[in-house]
Amino acid sequence: MIQKNKFIFFRNDQHQQTFEFDASKPDCLDHVEYRYFGRVLNLLEPQIRDLGLTVYVTAWTVHELPTYGPRVVSFILQDEWSREPKYRDRVGAVFRTCGKFPYNLEAYKYGGFYDWISNFLGQTRAMMQDHGGRLGTAISCLKGKKIAPIYSIPLGYFADENIPYKPILERDYDLFFAGSVQHSQKRRYFIKRPKELARARMEKALEDVALRNIEITVKTRLTGSFEDSIETDNTSYLQNMMNTKICPVPRGANLETFRFYEAIRYGCIPVGEAFPNEEFYKNAPIIRLKDWSTLAQTVMPLLQNADKLQDMHQKTLAWWQEHCSEKALAGFIYDRLKEIYQA
Repeated sequence: MIQKNKFIFFRNDQHQQTFEFDASKPDCLDHVEYRYFGRVLNLLEPQIRDLGLTVYVTAWTVHELPTYGPRVVSFILQDEWSREPKYRDRVGAVFRTCGKFPYNLEAYKYGGFYDWISNFLGQTRAMMQDHGGRLGTAISCLKGKKIAPIYSIPLGYFADENIPYKPILERDYDLFFAGSVQHSQKRRYFIKRPKELARARMEKALEDVALRNIEITVKTRLTGSFEDSIETDNTSYLQNMMNTKICPVPRGANLETFRFYEAIRYGCIPVGEAFPNEEFYKNAPIIRLKDWSTLAQTVMPLLQNADKLQDMHQKTLAWWQEHCSEKALAGFIYDRLKEIYQA
């Protein structure tokens, strides 16, 4: 007799929640604001129906699960410290966003010496938050235990709205950014965090573009928090995104960010300094800057070339569909699970 899969949302951090959910419903995780991933599981569920898995979806809760076993699969969403789970020798597979490791050499290519120090301290702090996860995995390997593979998956979008498509050449804004610059409004740090340094450079670059290039239309709204950026004036964040040609994508607490996916989902071309070193970013149609100070001279030729702009727009939409969409991710996860459980 085939045992049905169980899908459980589990968090024991400051947002303590544990509940079983029905992945056959597309909105199964909307109420905990994981809309993208809920839709991914909805597309995955019919494909894995005969595997008898216990699927845990969690976020900042990394090191423990309510149960373990060879048919337990965990999805760790939004752990910006990229910690190693301590249970890899007790489950079948782990999928996670924000990368497998807290360090990324891409982050050291931008900014000055102060940025280098800030990145080093930030990544060291993240390693300290691991609390023995990687050491435990190494010990398990030395003991000959079977270790579950970890697969990196896209973070996906946070903001979600059904907005009519607008052709790229008919969009009103050349550049649009809404979001916070400071890492935290409540805390101040002796050495600014990498996010603040990178976004301060971006803020200055956007100001310079707006002042010196009247032919470029720039819309910005700096906010005090992540949540505040979702509403901009009387127009939503995503409505503005759909009305924009090129979207600045600065780093956040780490290099992974919802903004990248929210942009490419609508064919808005991402531009930025540093991006994660993951397969779903490699070869993506991204405008990669040497530094935010080169923003104007980099995007101007593209904005003046309608054919090239249209081509990059189409490649951006295709990248979303083929590599990052709910369907693409569900297919990737299914292929990995099939390798493990149907080999």
